[in-house]
Amino acid sequence: MQEPLFDPPEPVEPAEEVASAIRGGKRFMDVPARAQLSYDTWCLEQLVPEDAFVRVLDAILDRLDFTAFEAAHPGGGRPAHPPRLICKLLIYGYSQGVRSSRELSRRIERDQHVMWLAHGMRIDHEVFSDFRKDFGDLFKDIFEQTVRLAASLGIVRFGHISIDGSKIAAHARRRAADQKALDRAIARVRKQIAEAIQQAEQTDTAEDEQFGDRRGDELPKELASLQARNEKLEEAMRRLQESGQEHVCVNDPDAPIQKTQDGKRPGYNGQISVDDEEGIITAQDVVPDQNDTAQFMPMAQQTVENLGRKPDEFAADIGYHSGEALSDADEAKYNAYIAEGDASTEDRYTHSDFNYDAETDTFTCPEGGTLTFRTMVRPRKIEYRQYEATHNCRQCPRREACLGMKSKARRRRLLVGPYAEALRAMREKMATDAGAAAMQTRKETVERVFGTLKEQMGLRQFLLVGLEKVRAEFSLATTAYNLRKIAGRLALDGSMMAQLGAAMK
Repeated sequence: MQEPLFDPPEPVEPAEEVASAIRGGKRFMDVPARAQLSYDTWCLEQLVPEDAFVRVLDAILDRLDFTAFEAAHPGGGRPAHPPRLICKLLIYGYSQGVRSSRELSRRIERDQHVMWLAHGMRIDHEVFSDFRKDFGDLFKDIFEQTVRLAASLGIVRFGHISIDGSKIAAHARRRAADQKALDRAIARVRKQIAEAIQQAEQTDTAEDEQFGDRRGDELPKELASLQARNEKLEEAMRRLQESGQEHVCVNDPDAPIQKTQDGKRPGYNGQISVDDEEGIITAQDVVPDQNDTAQFMPMAQQTVENLGRKPDEFAADIGYHSGEALSDADEAKYNAYIAEGDASTEDRYTHSDFNYDAETDTFTCPEGGTLTFRTMVRPRKIEYRQYEATHNCRQCPRREACLGMKSKARRRRLLVGPYAEALRAMREKMATDAGAAAMQTRKETVERVFGTLKEQMGLRQFLLVGLEKVRAEFSLATTAYNLRKIAGRLALDGSMMAQLGAAMK
């Protein structure tokens, strides 16, 4: 007889009865067996408290217009999930930091609030993933509706609008490839393709001898994978040559290398404009630009279109400062405050230290010297008026502050571009108390919005690939952010709930 693996447990002596008074009835409730059938009845309405955020979100989204999504489903075949329902679930997921389609699908089965929002339906993750990819261009319309809703409810006050951008990592490896790396990768993949074709031909010959003729048009899985990889590499090479940059991201060629707080990596430039009253995002976009220079007017114009009127003022940091932006803002009659960075890190006279006299078309330097117009020059394909001192600046006691310590020039020159008047006017405007106040408000308003998007809502890296799909994801995130803000105000101000029904009519 085989011996047992473990020694049998020693018998336990019965414990002495505790001489304590036990009052009548059971001391503990019976725990039902998990396999026990139950006749209890319940409904989804019982799962979610009356004041839950998901209820307010559902009420708001019921008043938005989803006809553009519905028009994309002409009918026929298997009925599709209602677009409003899928949008509700996606937006709620983003508001809670749940951006993964798989995780959202799992939440439907175990999170009572998501279960309530889904009406108890089980929805596969592919439905969310495909919907986000197929209808991404329509999400921006839902965002714009949230801006108009906030304005109609009085949450946006049309006062101060702050504009800012932030780099967000692409869904790709940190390292990007240069032309040499792409050449090596393409050569390696092409060699593997040739080897795979040769191996397939040898296999075909052997099988022909053994089994006779076969169709011969089947594409081996390994070869199909290699060909797809080769196409991706060649597309990356084409993008690299067109962009003129030194590196390209193979997995997402739309994403250029961006300078971020986490170092250089493929990414995008997220742009937002924010109202200072409640922090509502009034405009948003994603661009591949590595700086913000060209983004002031697009953000300002989108804000005016979404709100239906001009706010009292716009404010942006030095990244948006350019003569063209200032000139365009003046032409559009936008009250803009755009900071200007220091022209030099040294203790030198800058353009702002020279006074211009329009009658004589001359500049006067801080030491009293005169600079007159000499000629037209075109550095960087922009036409400038060049002014030059009429005296020998090397004899001036402040020559180092004007010409620089290492300069061998005898006279100071100034280049005046086509936007000189707009630059001068902004410089004077920023020197006022109103300019300082606008910059302080900007800092307190827009930077914390990006903090919420990244820290609380998890938007540190995009999940989708390609500029258009990334824009769709950013629209979802900013829409969810606005709805969090609107829902918070509705929860605090009960009278707003009565306005909500007529707000979007």
